[in-house]
Amino acid sequence: MKKFSWIVTIARIIIGLTFIFSGFVKAVDPIGSMIKFDEYFEAFNTVFLQQFSLFFSIALSSLEFILGFSLIFSSKIKLVSLLSLLLMAFFTIQTFILAIWNPVTDCGCFGDAIKLTNWQTFYKNLVLMILVLIVYLNREKILPVFPKREWLVIFTGTAIVLCISLYSWLYMPLIDFRPYKAGNDIKKLMSIPAGKHGDVYKSVLIYKNKKTGQITKFSEDNIPMDMETWEWLETKTQMVEKGFTPPIHDFKISDRDGIDLTDSFLTQKGYRILIVQEDLNKTNKKAQKKIIDLVEEMQKQHKIYIWALTSSVGEIIEEYVKKNSLPYTFLSADPTTLKTINRSNPAIILFKDNVVIKHWPARGIPGYQKLINGIQELK
Repeated sequence: MKKFSWIVTIARIIIGLTFIFSGFVKAVDPIGSMIKFDEYFEAFNTVFLQQFSLFFSIALSSLEFILGFSLIFSSKIKLVSLLSLLLMAFFTIQTFILAIWNPVTDCGCFGDAIKLTNWQTFYKNLVLMILVLIVYLNREKILPVFPKREWLVIFTGTAIVLCISLYSWLYMPLIDFRPYKAGNDIKKLMSIPAGKHGDVYKSVLIYKNKKTGQITKFSEDNIPMDMETWEWLETKTQMVEKGFTPPIHDFKISDRDGIDLTDSFLTQKGYRILIVQEDLNKTNKKAQKKIIDLVEEMQKQHKIYIWALTSSVGEIIEEYVKKNSLPYTFLSADPTTLKTINRSNPAIILFKDNVVIKHWPARGIPGYQKLINGIQELK
């Protein structure tokens, strides 16, 4: 019996640490989790729920962290074990559906910290489900670490995770797991390493036999030449081998005419700042004023190149530039890419060549001298 109690304790600790880790990596990047919820709602045709994505993001990370924190200290174990069982039952069913239909390739259960396929996530949830069942079935025998402070433990866990979420939402991720974090060379992260290859595809040509009506698939090496017998219907491309996917695979800059300027950015040497304003209708007005002052001073000194990106389009850009008398022009990029580069709107990123040096969110836009002093310290 004593041996079995150790099994219950180990199960409780494993679940608790897993929930804490899962909640923490989401809490340090609530906007990233919000983007993942947006993907889910789009995949399941419930886009009307996207307006609540940020709430769901913070709520889920908080729930996981609090449950994990409470499990570690065995606080209110009857309630916590029941909630953990319901949560894992929901996630296990959900990830099984994701694994079969694959509407979203990455479940986002560990944020950007650890990427798992849907099948890997399902198997992980099956193991956790077994451990949760062990704890739930033995909940009457589990004693709290602090018998008279159970609600205080839960309150402490709640305060910790909400403070982390709030700071990361208002400023920047407390810990940055994104590929655009400081110190990363984005050009290298866009490349396929030597010895590896990308996805391998093959083309399948579908023909109809004019005489019999039979539909037949042909490979590119076996195309029928008798056009009197065979009528081409369509060509499909199929993946035959999954290759290496670079951490950064969707970074693309273009002008308003659709001309690709990505290589121009990646081949430019020296220091430069990238201004990211994903949605001009939602950009922070106070931060915009600081960016204008910064850019105007930089233009006087002619020391640093300036790039500005937005996902807003046409008339919105023209109206915004005119209304705010911007001293710079916008290029275009995908909204998800811009949210990945920096969660804030607007934000500034300092590059040297293709290496990310520093991020500044809307609430921390630097003045010109502070920026220059920072660069001088790096030399």
